[in-house]
Amino acid sequence: MYLLIIVPILVGAITQAIKLSIDGIPNNFSWQHLVGDYGGMPSSHAAFVTSLVTVVGLREGVGSAAFAIALVLMIVVLRDAVGFRREIGRNARMTNYLAKNFIKDKKIKPLTERVGHKPTEVLMGMVLGAALSALIYFILIII
Repeated sequence: MYLLIIVPILVGAITQAIKLSIDGIPNNFSWQHLVGDYGGMPSSHAAFVTSLVTVVGLREGVGSAAFAIALVLMIVVLRDAVGFRREIGRNARMTNYLAKNFIKDKKIKPLTERVGHKPTEVLMGMVLGAALSALIYFILIII
């Protein structure tokens, strides 16, 4: 039962570390990249939720109610990552542009622009999440 919790957490942490090595270190490392970023390659949200679906499918079967719930949750999270949160990032870029060029008050803190994901970032997160989950799951089953 704990595999349903442990495996997605491990996959999320590994994916976040991979994202840090791709996005964070070459672009001036910041702890924000590790714990607070909501964008970048690969999507750790996608990896985490895909991991949950994968592990539930392996353990409970794809015909189970638990799998159906996990799958619906995955669809909501992925749709949010690519759609809604990406729009928030676009709006933040425009707001920052307007604030910089038309408002002369320099005390205004810029909004975070990197909020959503590109479809390729989500797809890579899904592939990584499924592959790592299956690998970790079977290793933990053997041990």
